[in-house]
Amino acid sequence: MQILMKNIVGMTIIGFLAFIVKYSYNILLNQWTWFTIAIAAWVICTGGLVYSMLNQMPWFKLEKNEYGQIVIAEYFMRGQRGQWAGEGYIVSVLVTVIGLSFLYLNNLDRFAQDKSQQRLLTMVTLMAIYMMFQVLLVFYRIKSPWYNPSFMPPDYYQKGSLLQDQGNNI
Repeated sequence: MQILMKNIVGMTIIGFLAFIVKYSYNILLNQWTWFTIAIAAWVICTGGLVYSMLNQMPWFKLEKNEYGQIVIAEYFMRGQRGQWAGEGYIVSVLVTVIGLSFLYLNNLDRFAQDKSQQRLLTMVTLMAIYMMFQVLLVFYRIKSPWYNPSFMPPDYYQKGSLLQDQGNNI
C-alpha cells in the first residue's frame, strides 16, 4: 500500500510538472524569462545564502530603543570575519545594478536614436555608475576602515624620478 501511494504521488508530481511546462512553454522560450532567472540566481548566490543558512545569521543586528521598540542597530557587521544576512544582499544587488548599468551603457543606441539623447543618457548613466561605486566604497569601508583608494597618491609618498628612490636601484 505504501509503495502504491509513493507511485501515485510521484506520478502526480510528474503530471503537474508536465502541465506547467505545456502551458508555460512560450514563457519558458522567452529570453527575458531566463535573463531574470539568471539575475535572481546571481543575487541570491552572491548575497551569501549558504553562509547565512549555515551560520543562522539574522538579517540585521536588532536592538530595543528607549521606548522598547525593536529597531535595526547595524546594517553592516564590523570586521571582515562575519556578515549579517541582509548586508550580503544589499551589496549583491548594488553590484548587480552596477553591472546592468554597464550593460545598458553598452546597448544605449537601442534606447535613443538621436545623438544628443545618446550623449545625455551616457552622461546620466556614467554619473549613476560613479555614484553607485562611491556607495559601494562606503559600504566596503565600513567592513574595512583601512581601505582608502584614491586617484592621486597620498602626500607622504616620495615624488620625483625613480633615481631619487635608492631602494629601486640595482
